[in-house]
Order: sequence, then structure tokens, then C-alpha cells
Amino acid sequence: MGKKWLAGIGGVAILTMAGIALSISLLSEQTEDAAWERLQETGVLRIGLDASYPPFEYVDSHNQIVGLDVDLATELGRRLGAEIIFVNMAYDGLFDALLTGQVDILISALVATREYAGKAHFSVPYFNAGEYLVVLDGSSIGAMSDLAGHTLAVEYGSGGDVEARRWERRLANLQVERYPDPGAALSAVIEGEADAALVDGITARLGVGQHPELRLGENVAETLIAAAVHPDSMTLSAQVDEILAGMIRDGTVDALIEKWFGPQQNG
Repeated sequence: MGKKWLAGIGGVAILTMAGIALSISLLSEQTEDAAWERLQETGVLRIGLDASYPPFEYVDSHNQIVGLDVDLATELGRRLGAEIIFVNMAYDGLFDALLTGQVDILISALVATREYAGKAHFSVPYFNAGEYLVVLDGSSIGAMSDLAGHTLAVEYGSGGDVEARRWERRLANLQVERYPDPGAALSAVIEGEADAALVDGITARLGVGQHPELRLGENVAETLIAAAVHPDSMTLSAQVDEILAGMIRDGTVDALIEKWFGPQQNG
């Protein structure tokens, strides 16, 4: 799935979870919010991203940075009343740029994990890239517990494979077929070789968006994607959380997911 993935997240509907931010910050004694003060003075919000990961962010044929994260950041800026400037850089340099004040926010398909403790304060998550069950539209299968006596397709060695091995011990006659990549697992469902596939949320949503005969089933494991601010930027962090939670509640995030992933058939 590319360099950004640390693990193999339900639909945005689960992200309404009380608007609670996933915080992994290690706060210092410093209380000044330099990014927020800079925003108040200049009216500009600098967004750091690595524009090499479609459909979240990439450079199109017109040499423009586009994608779900770009639209999300643009709407965030509109609601903040700020001008947005995108700063495109290599993924490995994103958190250093945030800590040294080169950018104010990172919005770049970032998985919120404790690995970044002290380097970032993560926002309310806006996308779930964890493992999803995918089935044919009209299937009676909606959850892992429905798979007894059925065939499940997974990518070998993936998070879906790990979950499948657990369920193999719980369900009678669950047959797990392993494929070289998640796209092949989805193809197995389309072609009738498997009754369901368990794949990461990116593959699942792209597959459902491109194949109307597929629909999303149960979200089996979460991998949450969020924006990140400097660990000392508590005022900016609170503003970002409030706006993102509002964008989830009013359907803006769901609409952006449909725009960039295709129509989503949810079970």
C-alpha cells in the first residue's frame, strides 16, 4: 500500500465518535502557540504534504496538487477564514518541517500512531484505512461472523490475513484463500472465486467505487488517518478538531470520499 502504511479504518460514520481527538502529544512546558499566532497575523495556513499518494494527494497533468487531502485542507482553510498554501515535500521530512515551523499543519494521509509521540498532536480522524470486509451487493454476508462455510480472500501477509487466521480458529469450515495483492483478493470476489474479501480501507473503497457490484461490509480493524499539528499548537489543534468534526457531521467528509474514491455502497 506504499510507504505511508503502518498497518493493514468503518466508514466515516464511525469517525463521529463524539468529536474526540486522537492525541499522542508529549507536551512541553512551552504554552505559546506560534502557528496560531502566525495565522492571526498573516491569515495564511501552510499545509505540509507529500503529493505522491493518490487519491489523497498527487500532482495532476496540469501540474496542480489535487486529491482528497487537498480538498479537505481547502475547506478547512475556508472555514477558518485562512488562505491555504501547500508545501510539497518528501514524506520523511514532514514531521521535521512541522517541528521547525516550516509548516503549520500536516494533512498527508497520516496514520495516527504513538510512533510520533512528541512530534505531533493528531486531530479528529477523518478516514479509516483499516481492514474491511467486501462482498457482492446482495450478499447475505455482512460480518466476519457470517463466514462459516464460506471462502474469504485476503492478501498474503496483510492485516487482513492476520485477522483471517484468527477467524479460521473460530468458524467452522471457513476457507481462506491468499492472493499476492489486495486487488487480486477483490477480483476473486467479483469472479466468484471467493464469497468475500478482507482488505485495507483504501483498496476496499476504491474497489467499491469502481465496481458497483461490490459493497462494503464490516469494518474489522481500524487504522485511523488524521491531520497533525505541532505538539505545542493547542489553540490551532482545538480549532482544527472543531472544524473537522463539523465536516464529518455535515457530510462534507463523506462527499469528499465519494468524489475521490467513487460511489460507496455500504452494507
